[in-house]
This record gives sequence, structure tokens and C-alpha cells, in this order.
Amino acid sequence: MSGLAFAALVLCLHITAGGSQQFTIIVEHSQINVTAGGEALFSVRPSSSVNSGSWNFNGITVAQWIGQTGTVDNSYSSRAEVFTSNGSLLLKSVSMSDSGEYRVDMVPTNGSQTSATVTLRVTEPGPVTGVAVVTNNSTPLENLDTVALSCVASGSVQTRTWFKDNQPIQENGRIFTSPDRAKLTIIRVNRNDVGTYKCIVSNSFSSGAGETYVEVYCKYTAKTDGNCTLGSGAIVGILLGLLGMGLIGGVNGWLIAMKSGGINDPPQSQDYTSVNSGRKSTLDTNTVNASGTYENLSRNEQGARHNVEDGNSTYTGLVLEDRSVYSDLKR
Repeated sequence: MSGLAFAALVLCLHITAGGSQQFTIIVEHSQINVTAGGEALFSVRPSSSVNSGSWNFNGITVAQWIGQTGTVDNSYSSRAEVFTSNGSLLLKSVSMSDSGEYRVDMVPTNGSQTSATVTLRVTEPGPVTGVAVVTNNSTPLENLDTVALSCVASGSVQTRTWFKDNQPIQENGRIFTSPDRAKLTIIRVNRNDVGTYKCIVSNSFSSGAGETYVEVYCKYTAKTDGNCTLGSGAIVGILLGLLGMGLIGGVNGWLIAMKSGGINDPPQSQDYTSVNSGRKSTLDTNTVNASGTYENLSRNEQGARHNVEDGNSTYTGLVLEDRSVYSDLKR
């Protein structure tokens, strides 16, 4: 046999062998475990192009397709979807009755029809527990901040429902939920958004609820039920400011009185301390004479007393009480 003839024979055998390759269906998972209320994806992939195919369960053709056109049985129309690109099947909101063996049949462009099976096991969901509503911002500012409320829960969650002050949430362009309703978003909160927000989580076995109170703040005040009330931080700031102003005013008044001579004479028979020198002296006299001079005082003490009052002032007939309201005052 010549070399050319031998090469032609080998090529012919290769083409024949390639054309006779067996068509197969690759199954991603032969068994799927899903909680009731969840979704089951029967993921498959053909080894070559397919003309048509179908999914069957308990004698019912759940879905079928020819080329790029697919149809679903009426009993599954609201919860089944077939993907014509690879023949996979999506089954939504599964129940216990959906448990069993599903068979997929495919007719390839070249080759013989082939089948594969996938087993679905649906389990009863456990109770919903630990439901809570969590906020991303506990002190949102009016017309500035966005509040995102997250509804968290443990267990199998089938539905979430939102309420504000026990009324269903009315969604709009500013207030809306995520596709799974696990998050409620309020853009640029205002005083009308103040209230109690509740999220009810449920499945076919149980339900639970969580809630939180949303308070909206203006710059320094909290808006409760539409009215501005002073926030705790603002109250503390105001009190500290008033206290500081009071202290400053008291000191200023005392200094002015000192400068103008408005400080009252310390009572007789009492100890007092000089503002300027800090020297403590004792007044032993109970009276002053008619001419306004102080008796029984040293020369320096008399001078100190006269320096407090106007030098031209005289005290006529003035009698000092034995006890004074200043007796307990320490300077």
C-alpha cells in the first residue's frame, strides 16, 4: 500500500470514529436537597448541540423545548422555568410533594436520544428564630441621611413583610425594599418617617417579628412625632454654657463692685480677709460714733475701712448688729 493510500485510510477511520462518539448529558448534582419554600436548580449540560428535550416527573411533562422555544405545564406555570441553552430546569417554591426523581430527555443534532435523572429531596423547614431589625444609622439628620433597615432571622425564610406603626409600608421612589425584602431603605429621611418599623418573617412552619424605632434629628434636636425636642447632647451643652455664663457674670459683677466700692463693710466682731492683702483682722467695736469714725480700731484698719467707702461719706447714728448675715462668709 502506498503512503498516500495509507494516509487516506487513517483519515477516513478518524472521521468515522469522531462521528460515532456517544452523546451524553452531564449532571452537576445527582441529588438536590432543598428546604420547603426554597428553589431547586436541576443543572445539566449536554455534550453536544441539542434539537429538543423535556423534563418529566411522576408521569407529567413539567417542561419541554424545541430549539430556543420552551413551554411549561400549566400546573407548573408559575414556578418552573426551563433554560433552552443547556436544558437545565429551575423549580421555585418547592413543597414536600415535589420530592422524587426527575428525568431529562434530550435529542441531539447528531446521535441518539439520551436520558439522565436527578433526585430532589425536600425537607421541612425549621422554626424562624432570632428575628430582628437592625439600622445602619441611629441618629439620622433630617433631609440629609439615608436609613437602611435590615431584617435578619435564623431558619428558613420564605416571606418578609414590612410595617410602619402597624401599617403596611407603601413603597415609592424614596422608600423601597430589596428584591428579597430583607432590607428597607429610606432616602433623605424626614419627620414623617419617625415611627416604629416592624418586619414579620414567616415560612410554612412558623413566623417571627422584629422591630425598631426610627427617630429623625435636625441639627441639634430630635424630631419625635413631628415635633423638635432637645437632644441629650444639646441639653448638656446648654447647661454647661449657662453655668459658664453664670460663673463669668458673677466674677465680673464682683470685680465691678470691688472697683466701684460696692463691697459692704464686714460686720464688727467678725473676722474678715482683705481682698488685696489677704490679711485677717478682727473688729471689736459694736458701734461707731456720731462723726462716722470707728473706735477701737488700729490706724491701718480704720484706713482700710474708709478706703472701701467714699471718702466723703459719714455714718451718723449707725449701730451695727452683733451678728451679721456675713458671719459664715469666708473670703
